[in-house]
Amino acid sequence: MKMPRTKNVKTIEAEISQTEEQLRRLKERCDKASQKLDALYELKKHREQEELLKAIDKSTRTKAEILAFLESHA
Repeated sequence: MKMPRTKNVKTIEAEISQTEEQLRRLKERCDKASQKLDALYELKKHREQEELLKAIDKSTRTKAEILAFLESHA
């Protein structure tokens, strides 16, 4: 039966360095994905607001009627 090879300090330090680099790259990717998601949420919100304004403009209701309706359904 073979005994597992013991790692020396230099090998462990190299592995630590490699793992830290992997973690840094993963964090960068995660940060970029998070920024993209935030931008997409902001774009969605903006488009929904545009749709709402268009619907209000086309409506025959007054501003007061629309606000009263929205407040009664909140």
